[in-house]
Amino acid sequence: MASLAFLFGMIPSTEKVESADDQLRADYAAFKEFENSEELKHFLDLEKEVNSSDFAIRKKNIPKNEYKNSGEFKKEEEYRVLKKSEKITWYFKTKKKNPFKEIARWEETFNESFSGTSLDTKRWMTRYFWGDAILDEPYTMYDDKSFPTDGKNVEFYDKKLRLVTRPEEVDGKKWDPIHGFLNDSFEYTSALISTGKSFRQKFGIFKAKIRMSDTDMTQAFWMVGDGLVPHIDVAKLEKGKMHAGYFWRSREQQPPSKSISRTGGSRYKNNFYIFSLEWGPSKLTWRINDKVFKTQTSGVPQEEMYMVFSAGLKQWASDNGLPSAMEIDWIRVYKLKDQD
Repeated sequence: MASLAFLFGMIPSTEKVESADDQLRADYAAFKEFENSEELKHFLDLEKEVNSSDFAIRKKNIPKNEYKNSGEFKKEEEYRVLKKSEKITWYFKTKKKNPFKEIARWEETFNESFSGTSLDTKRWMTRYFWGDAILDEPYTMYDDKSFPTDGKNVEFYDKKLRLVTRPEEVDGKKWDPIHGFLNDSFEYTSALISTGKSFRQKFGIFKAKIRMSDTDMTQAFWMVGDGLVPHIDVAKLEKGKMHAGYFWRSREQQPPSKSISRTGGSRYKNNFYIFSLEWGPSKLTWRINDKVFKTQTSGVPQEEMYMVFSAGLKQWASDNGLPSAMEIDWIRVYKLKDQD
């Protein structure tokens, strides 16, 4: 039997649902939409009427040879047909089983599908947050050899966003941990997007459908707060490995602690995968296509964080295969409805 969403016709058949979690959320959305529909309201009103004592009295007072031509007969027939229909049957069976008990606890707080032709600058920054706040211009890190061009390397294609890295000469600022911000020249340009000014959240589920490029680019979906730590790599492809990592400071005046899990990165190149982080008060769980990749219970962050997506070249990287891009299909964030 088809899922509720497809049965009810509320999700086009051409839309691909990539995971069991996404399918359940789609089914729940369709279930709730039908629950609030005029179609269900009409059925329930009709059911109440044909089962009422008033209806029974009216029916009894109609001569048997005239009943099939009466309005009461038509209402009973309509009720019987609707009661046996696929939608009504599915609705009441599903309501009884209640498979959405866990999903119903969550609400969507952020959704980006990149369905337009340009970046929503009210939602997305194309600089590092502190570069914008302090310098009012983009900068790059000391170990980068590509420069993020403040949105010029952000492209849209086939309802997807592309963060492009390419050979291109440009001047810009670089952050050096000893000397601070320095002017420098670069032979490559790159891109990043961030919700640093528009959206931050503490706890929840953060997920994105991403295709990583088969190049030496460092490509990442990461999260950070107001400082350098806490910092979460939800997914980072670098030096041929897929990383899930967490960096935090356990005590003041001490170097940050870190916990990193790695696996071979070749399988994650040139195909879309759903990378997600479930963040609760005492646990972090990383997943790839709904399968758990890493868990963390130490130093779990207790502050709001924002999302960053970036792609570029580090000093050690080759430029083979450039220009190339990391592609993002969609981004979704959820939180518990009873979350403070």
